[in-house]
Amino acid sequence: MNKHFMRAAVGIAVLVSLLGTSACFRHHTSAERADWMTGKITKQLDPDDQQKAKLTTVKDELLTARAESQKERRATMEEAIAQVKSDRLDEAKLAQLIEQHQAARTRMMQRVLPKVSEWHASLHPDQKAEAAKLIQRWTDHSPWNKMDQVG
Repeated sequence: MNKHFMRAAVGIAVLVSLLGTSACFRHHTSAERADWMTGKITKQLDPDDQQKAKLTTVKDELLTARAESQKERRATMEEAIAQVKSDRLDEAKLAQLIEQHQAARTRMMQRVLPKVSEWHASLHPDQKAEAAKLIQRWTDHSPWNKMDQVG
């Protein structure tokens, strides 16, 4: 059971990442990217009205959490840029900035994951299998995956 939970958690994390970032090359605003991704999910999984509503809730929660974290992200990036411009990097400060960034991502995931879990629970087994297949295909074609294979 623990193995199944971990697989589900990883799959959900990938789904949230996809919703939040994978469509960034296709549209300009966060809302447009999220709409594009939820449209793609809807097309592939053919959800019923209840599932569509739950997916919309995931999208809305993700967009709200992202909007709330933008100010903090901008401040972190400004500090990082100031470090890069300086004569000497302060490794401790950069490490702190990275930790702040990771903590913000963790808070966002903790906020969104319950909504993703609700949506996931509403899916039929065949939809879950199709979603897993799509995530696997995306992973296999990811440029990050290809970089791991070099060398």
